[in-house]
Amino acid sequence: MHADTSPVLRLNGRPGRVLLGIYAAGTTLVAALNFGALNSPIAGAIGLGLLWLALVILALPGDDPLSARFSFAVLGATTAITLLSAWNVATPNNPGYSAWHLGAVTLVLLVLALRGRRALAWAGFGVLAVISIVSTFATGQVLLGAVNDIARQAGTLAIGTLFALVLRRAGRTIAAIHDSQLVRTGREAATDAAARERTIQNDRLERDARPALERLLHPQPLSAAELQAIAMLEASLRDGIHAAGFASTRVAREVRIARERGVRVILVDDRGADLTEADRDIAETALITELRMLHTGTLTARLSPADTSELASIVVSGDGRQHSVIVRRDSREILRSAEISAR
Repeated sequence: MHADTSPVLRLNGRPGRVLLGIYAAGTTLVAALNFGALNSPIAGAIGLGLLWLALVILALPGDDPLSARFSFAVLGATTAITLLSAWNVATPNNPGYSAWHLGAVTLVLLVLALRGRRALAWAGFGVLAVISIVSTFATGQVLLGAVNDIARQAGTLAIGTLFALVLRRAGRTIAAIHDSQLVRTGREAATDAAARERTIQNDRLERDARPALERLLHPQPLSAAELQAIAMLEASLRDGIHAAGFASTRVAREVRIARERGVRVILVDDRGADLTEADRDIAETALITELRMLHTGTLTARLSPADTSELASIVVSGDGRQHSVIVRRDSREILRSAEISAR
């Protein structure tokens, strides 16, 4: 979240564009109705065109502060409007709405300040003041009237600048609160995930390990079948620690069946990150396929690190054959014993 005023006022969004468009249309209407009070209506029309250009630039999307290129373009437009309009009023001692440029230029500079260019806005206003005073002397007007007009417009810009500063501070506060909320939400999500994982593991231990532990408390000697079952249980629990990525129910079932056939199964998780459901399904399907085809020997399955192109690798040695399976998202490459030695 940005810590300036546009995200709050939405000056660079649709509401801001509509507001600036309404102002430009209203100013255009007022100025056009007073073209008769200008020395050159063409100069007045050019000034209106420059006003529209400046407002369009200020309504452009993007982060604040407004880029230097666009900011100086706005200053150039306001300076040109002032130069065209300051001498163009036919009755300078009673200009009325024919001196529309004073309020319009101030409004443009106010929006420029709200878009993060306060210093440039005041520099533009200084240019407006200088040109207005020089034109007052050049046309023989009363200086006090020009100073009064400039002072009123300066008050408008000063209030707007203070408003921008207040909103900027408010924006920073809102951004800090938002960031804090994101951090808190992330921590809560991590805590919930950890709690869910603990619950799953506790349920698994309760389901699988409790009967074996209760049996160990009995004084009767363990039978060969019970010893094998406890060994299978120990291997399964070890898989849950060393190969959490392979800890699904269907993998555990197939691994248990393979071990009961006499297959030595070693599972390793070097992923360092959770698998997506699609990737998990691909890796598990490849592992289960190899487990079902092996009757004796050893199978080692490893989830590859997350920064590699592989999902998993499976090495099979048994039933008179040896091969390696490289599992990727879009393919499954099988390397025979000769190819493994060559590599």
